Amino acid sequence: MLLQGVNIFLGEPAEFGRFNFTSNLLLMNRILRFSLLFSGLFFVVSAHSQTLYEMRYSYTSDGVTDRLSAFILRNDDGTGLVRVAYLNSEDNKNKLVEMDMQESYGQDANGMEDSSQLVFVGLNPRFIIGTTDDEFLEDHFVFSFNPDSGFYEPSFVFSMPDDTSTQVGQLEEVRFLNQEDLTRELVMEFFTEADDFYKQLFETTTRGLSADDKQAQLHLVLVANTEDKDIGKTCVIDKDATYKTFSEIAEFLEINFKPTVIAGKDFTKVNVDKAVSAVRPGPNDIVVFYYSGHGFNDVDEQYQFPYLDLRDKSFQKYGGAFTLNVETIYQKLRSKGARLNLVISDCCNKDPTSGALVSSEGASTRTSSIGWSMENCQALFMSKKPTSILMTAAQKGELSAGNPSDGGIFTFIFREQLEKALGPFTRNPNWSNLVQSAKKETVNKAKTTWCNKEKRIVCVQNPVFKME
Repeated sequence: MLLQGVNIFLGEPAEFGRFNFTSNLLLMNRILRFSLLFSGLFFVVSAHSQTLYEMRYSYTSDGVTDRLSAFILRNDDGTGLVRVAYLNSEDNKNKLVEMDMQESYGQDANGMEDSSQLVFVGLNPRFIIGTTDDEFLEDHFVFSFNPDSGFYEPSFVFSMPDDTSTQVGQLEEVRFLNQEDLTRELVMEFFTEADDFYKQLFETTTRGLSADDKQAQLHLVLVANTEDKDIGKTCVIDKDATYKTFSEIAEFLEINFKPTVIAGKDFTKVNVDKAVSAVRPGPNDIVVFYYSGHGFNDVDEQYQFPYLDLRDKSFQKYGGAFTLNVETIYQKLRSKGARLNLVISDCCNKDPTSGALVSSEGASTRTSSIGWSMENCQALFMSKKPTSILMTAAQKGELSAGNPSDGGIFTFIFREQLEKALGPFTRNPNWSNLVQSAKKETVNKAKTTWCNKEKRIVCVQNPVFKME
């Protein structure tokens, strides 16, 4: 049972994935502390943003076996939650607990990062069904890297009743979940009818688009410095992922998609100017401008948002004829009168002599096929209230970070927050909450991502937003 003071004693060596618990029992204490301090010192990416598992497991102590069931939601940005259902043997009542989740790699016997183990640490347990008198000792789930699949997959579960002991649970059933697996019976085991997730799956009614809405268009101007020798590969990831996201949003809404992509040999200031000028939105249209590349700023400049480095030749100088401030682009597009304007830049916001940052790469789990909510998509992109948002990856005086595997930290986080808002785990999404979450999670991810692993230096990045 998951109550304070219950211990499990390990006898013969037991192999769980690649982790031998007899030799590493004391190490688990350090793993947990490491997880709490440096959770998520990696970066993850997949086609869509969520992984769902149902796990059934047990703990045995003093001849008594207690069985529990867990519903695990992992987001690709490192956030997540766990719900655990069990029968409390003390009062013979069903309990339901929710926990936040943090991730980290494990540690090896020398206290160094062990990338073969991914620890999902349960935090802040709170009873959904139960009383304030109930107690619950957090469970922690370990995923081991499977070289055959290329993913981290469930390996074992453990808890820590105190600083000197570790309870190891027995995984009895593990089920990877997709949309079709989310039956009412399964969901009701872990959620109540009052939960937003339940309502989104089983009670949502979606309004049809008006005749004017059906004529709406999504205009995308996508600018990426894909041939830069330092960050070109990162910009390719950003370009492809951003194009995919907004083309799918247009397809999902069944509205026309009008993309303009400026990359490769087409990456010039002249082409950016032409593309911005060419956008002619109607009052019901959506306009998205996205930039991935170098950026810069100066302490004496009035702008808090960065200048985009639009040089297309290595001998050209910073600024002047080869730059535009992203706020200027924002004001031009906003003046055109579209329903929704999103202007996004993932670039540095510091003096032009600063070098590019390359962050650490990370781990992937399997990705569940969880569809979007039409109600949520309409709430964000088809609102009758005109909205304009300007976003950039780092505040004035900071660098932005990314890597050739995952793209820019900020772009990745924003995209994940957007996909979360479109999914069934969110109810009544709005842009204010979305951009605030994107800022918060970017700050957190930067703090727990190596920008120089050898020197143990983490990234520092604080996005800036303006919404009107």
